[in-house]
Amino acid sequence: MRMLTPHALRGRLVAAACLAVALVASLAPPASASPPADRARHALLESLYGHAYWNARILWYDLAANLKRLDTRAEVRDIVAKTAQAGFDTVVVDVKNYTGYVAYDSAIAPHLSTTKIPSYQGYPAGYDLLRTVIEEGHAAGLDVIAAVNVFSEGQNTYKDGPAFEHPEWQTRYQHARRVVTAPGGATHPLSAVDGARGDQQLVAFTPAAYEVSPANRWGVEAQVRDGVVTQLTDRRGGAPAVVVPDDGYVLSGHGAAADWLLAHLRVGDEAGVSAETSIVPAAEYPTSSTFVNPINPDVQRYELSVIEEIAREYDVDGISLDRTRYSNVDADFSDASRQAFERHLGSEVRNWPSDVFRYELDGFTQKRVEGPLYKKWIEWRAGNIGAFFERAERLVHGIDPGLIYTDYVGAWYPEYYAEGVNWGSRHYHPPYAWASEDYHRTGYAETMDFLMTGTYFTAITKDEAVAEGQPAPWYSVEGSAELATEVIDEATFTYASLYLLQYEGDADKFRRALRMALDKTHGIMLFDLVYLEQYDWWDVVADEFGDGPHRPPHENPAYRAMLTNDR
Repeated sequence: MRMLTPHALRGRLVAAACLAVALVASLAPPASASPPADRARHALLESLYGHAYWNARILWYDLAANLKRLDTRAEVRDIVAKTAQAGFDTVVVDVKNYTGYVAYDSAIAPHLSTTKIPSYQGYPAGYDLLRTVIEEGHAAGLDVIAAVNVFSEGQNTYKDGPAFEHPEWQTRYQHARRVVTAPGGATHPLSAVDGARGDQQLVAFTPAAYEVSPANRWGVEAQVRDGVVTQLTDRRGGAPAVVVPDDGYVLSGHGAAADWLLAHLRVGDEAGVSAETSIVPAAEYPTSSTFVNPINPDVQRYELSVIEEIAREYDVDGISLDRTRYSNVDADFSDASRQAFERHLGSEVRNWPSDVFRYELDGFTQKRVEGPLYKKWIEWRAGNIGAFFERAERLVHGIDPGLIYTDYVGAWYPEYYAEGVNWGSRHYHPPYAWASEDYHRTGYAETMDFLMTGTYFTAITKDEAVAEGQPAPWYSVEGSAELATEVIDEATFTYASLYLLQYEGDADKFRRALRMALDKTHGIMLFDLVYLEQYDWWDVVADEFGDGPHRPPHENPAYRAMLTNDR
């Protein structure tokens, strides 16, 4: 008899469980409210919050943070042993990070050893981190999930990564910058307000922070009161610092910016600061990650090919997506996105991009002014990301129904729409001003075997968040975990995630956070290995997990089949 591979065995178990659940559902009497299978799923998953036996214990191995900690088999074997001994059941190993480089033997994506980014120099050529962790992890009884950063394909500081090999992939941002305008219309970008003046920069100092300019003498300064230049001083000759007026500000320039002030301003001239907006590619936008356009067909084909390569060529237990989103609310304003949005609307966007939103200045504060199409834009972007998640889910489970398919997101749902992501259930209707009537239809929780939500807050309880003066009780581990389960609405398992750096030097607070996360959800993911090592908290984790038996609920074939029924 031919032996079944682990993937094939998992697939048969899931398929059998699906059949059993389907038969039970077909025999159930009709109901006027939600169907019996739906009610059963809600009841089951609600009963599993804080369950002593059915709870997941996951540790994330970040690629960049553990670069030198996991670059040999001996090191991996040692870390894997610690992971298993501490009571974890699963590791997520980051094998394609935000740079677009990978740490496995890929025929598609560039290997990390070939990057020119300084911090990655010396990574072993040809080293297959993924295969090493799989082999050592399975030998230690751990499941191994491969993490893939999807729509970030480069490092902006060093202009390196696939996004620079394919500049047409790069997302286009609506980028607003503050500029100083002189008589005649000449402008110069303002680098900072009440911040340090760097080389060749023009900055502004306001009375909210300073009484006199804090800059050194190697520059030119203009005092502006009620929009009029009242003093222009070249301090490079030794003149004293310029006073910051109560009814204005001081412009301070160095190098070329100093020369610009002398060339374009005179005492008595009008001067102003305004928002200048342009559409720029990712390479020209102030961010470290170089994002690509999620709706670009070539981008989608590339990302799906990477996911497929891992799923087919490696004995992984699952795939986790990360950065499967837009970079932020400023993206993507490319011509392709405009055309696709217009097709979605069925009409032309006459004022682009201001009908979506525009930027204005209130004093020196930049504010976003929403246009008439803002909510539809937010909905459309979330729909694009949701559609990709569905496409990737069909790919992964088409290769192997037993593979885990998951995602890692921030638990701050009321603010996460800015990334173009709706990780909630399609049945959850967000009660927020930014949500359109149909926004709920973009949810993708139903495609997930579980969701890891980053409950990244220093306050543990909701009461602590309120006492700290946080904007809402959900700015806490407790509150954000409860919000996540509300938003996901039992569409899948919810695993709270903790960022260990937030508890540095306070093991007791970390313990409390760990207990809270396990109590409020179906399991825990700890980010990241590097901090367990630095703080030597392995024993803390082992103590909190205890010696009792446990299993991740997503490993139960009947549970997974119940979730699969709603896809």
